[in-house]
Amino acid sequence: MTADSFVFNPFAPGFEADPGPAYRQLREHAPVYWWDRGQTFLLSKYDDVLAVMKDPRFSRSPRDGNNYQPVPDLPEYHDFRVASENSVFVVGAEDHLRQRRLVNAAFSPRAVEWLRQHTRDLTREALALLPDADIVDLAPAADYIPLRVIGRMLDIPATHLEGFLGFGKARIQLLSPGLPPAVRDPLMRTVATGYSDLKGLISERRQHPGADLLSTLIHHTDEGLKLSEDELLGLVGAIIIGGSDTTVHTLRFMLLDLLRHPEQLARVRAEPGLTRAAMEETLRYDHFNRLGSPCYALEDLTIRGVEIKRRQMVIPITGAGTRDPEVFERPDDFDIGRIDLDKARNFGVGPHTCIGIHLARLEIEEALPLILERFPTMALAADPEFSPHFLFRVIGKLSVRVKSEASA
Repeated sequence: MTADSFVFNPFAPGFEADPGPAYRQLREHAPVYWWDRGQTFLLSKYDDVLAVMKDPRFSRSPRDGNNYQPVPDLPEYHDFRVASENSVFVVGAEDHLRQRRLVNAAFSPRAVEWLRQHTRDLTREALALLPDADIVDLAPAADYIPLRVIGRMLDIPATHLEGFLGFGKARIQLLSPGLPPAVRDPLMRTVATGYSDLKGLISERRQHPGADLLSTLIHHTDEGLKLSEDELLGLVGAIIIGGSDTTVHTLRFMLLDLLRHPEQLARVRAEPGLTRAAMEETLRYDHFNRLGSPCYALEDLTIRGVEIKRRQMVIPITGAGTRDPEVFERPDDFDIGRIDLDKARNFGVGPHTCIGIHLARLEIEEALPLILERFPTMALAADPEFSPHFLFRVIGKLSVRVKSEASA
């Protein structure tokens, strides 16, 4: 196989279950690969992935790309468009830094610690909702926790919680590009209602502020020059996105990988303090992101002799970089005790490090041990079933035998 004959397809059968072989072919045959379908260059070598993440010659804002398409200026899209255009994910470098400084303190390890007991309680609630059966699907349990934790951070009233959860799920679904109108329009209506409810809550919280994150962000808005009203809406959307998807998908893949590697599962059962290492190794070995976070060249440049023009898109594939044998020993082995795990940089580097990194760690540190405690003999009952998604490898169903054959 040559670089010219190699064709990469992240939607090919089997990719969701194991993208490792496709990533290996990329690294070996075309480490800087032009993917015509996505109109982007793909980077698969660890050093290139890390370098682009830190390179100021690249922007994360789609506005700096050739194919940027603004949200339609329609009345029903208004709040979504305003929030999206002011989101920390797409604004310029100076505005990004300012917004991150305002929100980082609320997501520091110390700041999220108070959510530990709440996460524990939510995990128990999620497990209690599972049926009393020999085989259960654990995927919904992972989905139950993160948005409710964020609702607690924002102090969403109980009467508004179901609406907030629907809003959050719809907002996350709208991340997928190219949704057909039949799918997109109902999501837009749900999001429009959610933003309307949120603005009403902001108005109430202005009159009666609390110690919650929403009140803190409102305070920054009212001080002026620090955070505009539109940026406030954008930040809430960013918090929902950055604080939920990582936990949901990583917990599902964690359970899958540990169940497929019983010796690793036994280590975590015996020493729950290894939960964070298991999480980091899952992200290194089995990252849920199908590709990675797009970047846009701010000037003409060259990577490994390949010319990249200004405004062209480049995607550093995180999951391919963390399987690079030039950096990681036995990269295709799942090993929670590996000595080179700190090199993975699973949550990004620099100013674009994932907002929800510490919250995701806390949630999984609480959730996984409780799941293992609840099901001490669980074993994989079937291969996972994947749900279609343009950006992520989504485990839609994770069937686990929770009762032994003898007890059944």
